[in-house]
Amino acid sequence: MGERVARGTGEGADNRLRTSVAMLYSNLVTRPTGQAVRVAIEEQIQDGPGPCVSIIDFSQVGVIDFSCADEIIAKLLDKYQREDRPSEAYFVLQGVSEHHREPIETVLRRHSLLLVAVESGCPKLWGPAPEYLRMAWDWLDRSGQAETGDFASEQGLDEKTANSWLNVLVSSRVAVPEGGERFVSLVAMLDRGAPGEQPTSVEIRPYGAPGMPS
Repeated sequence: MGERVARGTGEGADNRLRTSVAMLYSNLVTRPTGQAVRVAIEEQIQDGPGPCVSIIDFSQVGVIDFSCADEIIAKLLDKYQREDRPSEAYFVLQGVSEHHREPIETVLRRHSLLLVAVESGCPKLWGPAPEYLRMAWDWLDRSGQAETGDFASEQGLDEKTANSWLNVLVSSRVAVPEGGERFVSLVAMLDRGAPGEQPTSVEIRPYGAPGMPS
């Protein structure tokens, strides 16, 4: 389990945010394949203490079908949004291409879920976000980190409304809170850590190959 530590997340200064990388391989088709991949990612998240940003790397994935997208993406997001989630985890897709987007966006719309995906080095918000929420996410992504008052002032909002919009991003797992009034984008959170420190990766290969649970 690899990790990069970002300090100051959550409500206490001692909280840490780990970064894990799951590198997916081959074509991801059929629901049993998706279930095996999801379980491997969940085990990786649970392998270390404290909150975690899980990077799911699609750069070596040729095809993902709708059943795999539902089994991996939708079920992971749903599980870690629930009040009874096993731990604090956030998810970022990396190395995605246009042909990955349709099946993933379809399941996001079906389940009313949001997800941060990095396309050609540019972070995007995928899923059925209303215009106001997409604007809030875009602003936080450009800012990296900010307080409620900054957002309210720049957008001409009262602070109660601004805070509620930013907290919707948090509850959707596409932003990270630092106390009650400060928020950090997932990409900015990934940039934190000691200079030169990189998270190690686990390779997740379908069909019983190395890295995949049997």
